[in-house]
Amino acid sequence: MRLFGITKTDTTDKDITKNAEYSKQFENTEQINFTAIFAAKMTTLSVSESTADIVGDNARVALLDECMSDAWKKIKRITSRMLGTGGCVAVPYVQDGEIHVDILEQSRIIIHSKKGNRITAATVLADSVTQGTRKYYRWTDYRVENDVVYISNRVTDESGKDAFIEQWAGIEDRAITGVDRVLFAYFKSPVDNRKFGDFYGVPITYGCESLINEIYECFGQIRDEYSLKEVRVFADERMFKKDEKTGKYKMPSKLFFAAHNETGSMIETFSPDIRTSSYYDRLMYLFELLERSVGTSKGILTAPETRGATATEIKAGLYDTYAMIADIRTVIENGMNDYIYACNVLANYYGLTPMGGYETAYDWSYSLIESSSETWGQLKDAQSMGLKSKAELRQWLNPNETADEAQAMIDEIKKSEPTLGELIGG
Repeated sequence: MRLFGITKTDTTDKDITKNAEYSKQFENTEQINFTAIFAAKMTTLSVSESTADIVGDNARVALLDECMSDAWKKIKRITSRMLGTGGCVAVPYVQDGEIHVDILEQSRIIIHSKKGNRITAATVLADSVTQGTRKYYRWTDYRVENDVVYISNRVTDESGKDAFIEQWAGIEDRAITGVDRVLFAYFKSPVDNRKFGDFYGVPITYGCESLINEIYECFGQIRDEYSLKEVRVFADERMFKKDEKTGKYKMPSKLFFAAHNETGSMIETFSPDIRTSSYYDRLMYLFELLERSVGTSKGILTAPETRGATATEIKAGLYDTYAMIADIRTVIENGMNDYIYACNVLANYYGLTPMGGYETAYDWSYSLIESSSETWGQLKDAQSMGLKSKAELRQWLNPNETADEAQAMIDEIKKSEPTLGELIGG
């Protein structure tokens, strides 16, 4: 705030601390990370086999379609970080006449003000670099006033003092007109933070901390049960030789223990039953409870339920998960639209291509609730009725192709097909 002369912000110190904690918890690899498990699973279900394109026929559409493609290649990372830490930021920038994108976690953005759902003032920790033993940071501040976005950059060292870094010397401050929001996309987790303010998102397992601690406790109990019930063989000490140096008995393996028993049997075995069913029943119960607390159906930590084979029956059995997927996809669409908006503004400012209209199009996969054969049959019916094009059908078969690539392949195939005259020898 001192660097950019900011006197007021709607972000509190508590918000900044919490966002840093969410990132640290999500990145924790020292124990089973349930937040990462749920984030990864819901990301896979939400974006796999889905596509996003820019629709239109001009040079600007071609440029923005490349921007969309670059960002969509990172959509799993964006979605996973969003669900795992509460939010994710996609920042486009221009370098050597090309638009690139940086993906940043929520803890690297401070939102100062919003107008409706649009962020109008924010500061981003855009980059960092280590030189020798010192680390330097590049901060970018965005401020929208009277349809003009002012973008300022500052460089500091670890103590917050102004610094100079050669590789960032060419980055200039800018003022771009005709803009109603900051020039980056903020993907905010759809999970309810249960608070009045909603500037920042929360992780997918928000509010489930005590339940997760119970699961960790159950894991410890199962581990202790196996350890305490390990087989042991107690044999009379007269069966073993002593080590001359240490004076201790030489055991043939860690299962054997020396015991003094003059009247009893020479060997006794300790091998009690392990209470696996009791502990695992409780563990499965806690898993189911965590799935309900997060808001998903069975199938994330537990085995999924099967309720028939029709699309309606499958959807009923997975409705909670499907409803969350719909919310996640809405956030992704809004975020990608903001990202393409920012890319379009930068393309205008730097004159990368002539101006032109565009539209965004998303084709989401419904393989979770539909069989592929059923969906393919519906697509063929729609194509025969004139409701879908052959390019859309081919794109469904080949999700990595853009609409233009799919149409080009269809045209190429059509050229190589024999005519009716050739088939009958005419």
